[in-house]
Parts: sequence; structure tokens; C-alpha cells
Amino acid sequence: MSKTSLRKATFYPSLTLLGGMTILALENSEFLLKITSAIHEFLMNEFSWLYALSAFALVLVAAGTLFSPIARLRIGGESAKPILTRWQWCSITLCSSVAIGLLFFAAAEPIFFMSAPPLTLGAKAFSTESGVNGIASLYMHWSFTTYAIYTVPALMFAIAHYNLGMKFSISSAMTAALPIRMGPVTRQIIDALALIALVAGMVASLGTGAMMLGGGINRLFGVEVTDSLIGALCMIVMLASALSAATGLLKGIRILSSWNARALVFMAALVLIFGPTSFIANGGIDALGRYLSGFVKNSLNTGTINGNGWPRAWTLFFWANWFAWAPVTSMFLGKISRGYTVREFLLFNFLLPASFVLVWCATFGGLAVFTELNSAHILSQALKNSGPGDVIWVLLEQLPAALLFVALFLCLSLVSYITAADSTIDAISGMCCNSSTSSEINSSPYYIKLIWGAIISIITLVLTVNGGLEALKMISTIGGFIGLLIVMCAAASLVRIICWPTLLPELKGGAILPPLKTPSVRHNDI
Repeated sequence: MSKTSLRKATFYPSLTLLGGMTILALENSEFLLKITSAIHEFLMNEFSWLYALSAFALVLVAAGTLFSPIARLRIGGESAKPILTRWQWCSITLCSSVAIGLLFFAAAEPIFFMSAPPLTLGAKAFSTESGVNGIASLYMHWSFTTYAIYTVPALMFAIAHYNLGMKFSISSAMTAALPIRMGPVTRQIIDALALIALVAGMVASLGTGAMMLGGGINRLFGVEVTDSLIGALCMIVMLASALSAATGLLKGIRILSSWNARALVFMAALVLIFGPTSFIANGGIDALGRYLSGFVKNSLNTGTINGNGWPRAWTLFFWANWFAWAPVTSMFLGKISRGYTVREFLLFNFLLPASFVLVWCATFGGLAVFTELNSAHILSQALKNSGPGDVIWVLLEQLPAALLFVALFLCLSLVSYITAADSTIDAISGMCCNSSTSSEINSSPYYIKLIWGAIISIITLVLTVNGGLEALKMISTIGGFIGLLIVMCAAASLVRIICWPTLLPELKGGAILPPLKTPSVRHNDI
């Protein structure tokens, strides 16, 4: 079979199901939302404990792997050469995971928390206490746990693909060290399920992100936000992302990510300098103390017994979303890691990006809290009247040279979404094609990447205009349950490799594992 032949059991089912959901949204979006909401509520009611426990366990696995003997293992073997420089690797990793969601929610989430703090906190609305805990909630939802959910399966996939020679499939990470037998069709179906969950989440994020970008264009140019404008933004973002992905890892993706990473640092520095610097620094440290001291408690809190709905509405909802994105995102992160050690992998995929997110959240979250405490609640009013996407624009308007900040943030948001989407399209396209085990940098042909860019653009345009995005948000979190099962199998594989008694003597010289007597290590099963 050709290296670029289509994996039909992955491509066609995912395309058919996504197309069917789009048609249903056109015909009866309320019915689609009703079905997806019911399934979402069932999963949250029955498996909240599993979401919470799994996310917490992945943080422990990521941290434990950093200090394990396998940390000195080189991905691809001792002779493997890196695909990317450290800066390129770091920038692509950061930008493929920090999409438009964080840019907007870093300002909006603390205002949510200040407006309606959970009853169990015992803090008054719009108090300093609710503000500190609002920033701490940002840390909880966007930093180390999030990156652990991505990093653990990505590391296992990298080892399975590059060191064990397994196929470019998320099922490789699941079965590398577990006694699980999967035939070629089963592997493709698992990839299809992961793909459907990701595309649903990606479409929902693209639609809501386009509406948020529309708010910035409205403030900058006075242009009315219409369905036509939202549709045009969706098409522009996905066309640029598809073209970037089509040019390959070493061209469009690398160049855009490198620029975007510098722009993120520059923007955070500007806000820190021109904003209330002392308040941001002190508030960030206060919130860090709250986050660290309450990490175990908040990680394992489902709110069931005390009737607290906050964990399900926020923390567990976030975990479900990250689990939906994790299988496909982890394949891309694993793909670009060849030539580096496991310890370097954890540094650049877990510690550094999560640390940067802490700084970003402290900066924009701190500025939001300061503004809300020292104004006539203009941010909470914007949240109430226009939604979370409007908070950041109102916040930036409070800074000196407001139009400049709005323009810079608008450009940054646009490029941030493109850099997150192009890596995702690259991974999706790789899943839909049979590629060689050597994993060439361009693992799928241009036309597949362009096809998926067009598919996502069309679905987003249709659902944004016809009100089906809320249903896709629910589908994304439903897909998170599938993603959770995939990710935890990958985590179990990684733990077994770390704990394999005969593994440690084999680490010298770049060898990884003795031959595993399990069906999962048959590399010719696809």
C-alpha cells in the first residue's frame, strides 16, 4: 500500500458523522442540542469522579516520569537527529496548545468568578477574596493539569512511533506496552473517534473565536458584526491554517509559531509595563499560593456531596474539553519531538508552557481583577451584556494607547488561532493517511490538508450562522469521555514502561525495551 493511501475507516466515518451533525443542526438545531446536552449531563453525573481522578493522575505521571530512569531516554534512539531547534520546538508546542480560548478567558474567567463565586468559598461577590480566587481558578484550568493531559499521551506516542516503530495512530500509544490486541480496522476506528471529538471542539472554538474577533474588528474599525463577517473570519482563519499546514512543519507552521511565540511574550510584557505592575505581580503570587495549597483539593473535587455545581460547570467541563483535544494534539506533539530526550520532552511540553501560562494568566487576570475592583464594574457589565468575548476588548480600552493595544491583540488572536489550527490540521491529515514508520516530516499529501481545512470551514460557517455551536460544544465534551479512555490507556502504557523490571538495564546505548510478549508490539498489523 502506498505511503499516502487513504485510511478509509478513519476518513469516511468521521466525515459522514460530522456532515450528519451539520445537516441536523440545519434542520433542527434545538433537537441536536437536546440530545447532546442529555448525554453530556449523564456523563458528568456518572463519571465526574473519573474525569477528576484521571486529570490528577496524569499530573503525577508527568511529574514522576521527569525523575524516572526513562527520563534520559532519547526519542528515536541515540542516533536520532532533532527535526527542530529547541526554540522552534518550544514555540510550536506553546502555540499549538495556547489557542484563542486562553487569550480571551484569561480576562473573562476571573470576572465570572468575582460575579458569582461558589458558595463553598464563602467570599462576597466583587471582593478582593473572590478576585484572588478568580486568578487561582485560571491557574487551575489552564496550566499544569492541562499540559499533563496533553504531555503524557504525546510522550507515549513518541516512544511508540519512533522507538518501537509503530504506526502513526493514537492506538499505538494505547497498546505499546499493554496486552491489548487491535486489528487495522479497530485502530482506524479509534482514530476516527478521536478525530470526530477534536473537529467538533475545533469547530465550536473556531465559531466562538470568530465572534470574539468580530468584537475587536468592531471596536477598531466600527464595522458591524454580522453573520457575513463571522463567516468571512472563519474562512480566512481556516484557509490560512490549511495553507500553513500544507507547506509543512518546517515552513508555515514553524515560521508562524516562532513569530506568534515572540508576540505572546511581547504582548504580556507590554501589559505588565503599562498596567498596574505591582498589583499584577503581588496578585499573581497571592493566587499562586492559593492554587498550590488547594491543588489536591480542587483537583479531586466533584462537588457532588455538598451540592456545589462549580466543579462540574468549570473544572470538570475544562477537563472534558482537554481530553477531547488530547489524542490528536498529542500525536502532533509527539511527531515533532524526535531527537530529544524524555526529560527534554517534559521540559518543553509540560513545565515551560505551563509556566508561561501562569505568567499570562497572572498578567491579564490580574489586570482584569484590578480594573473590576477600581471601576464601576465595567467588565462584569460587559460580561453580562455581551458575553465573555467582549471582556478583553473592554479591558484593553482601559490601558494607555488603547487602540494600539486592541490592534495588537486582534492581530495576535488571529495568528494564535491559525498556529493552533494548522498543527491540528496537520495531525488530522496524518491520521487519515497511511504513512511510513519513519514518519517523514510531511506525513500526508497537501490535498488532504486542504480538504480538512475546507471541511472544517464549511461546518463552522453553517453552524455559526444556524446556531448549532452550543450542540458542538456538548459533543466536544462528550468526545472528551472517549479521549479520556484513550489517554488513560496511553498513560498506563507509559507507567508500565517506566516500571518494567527488565527495562532499566537496557536504557544504556539507546535501546528501550526488551521484546514485549504482547500482541500490541506487532508492527505490521496495519
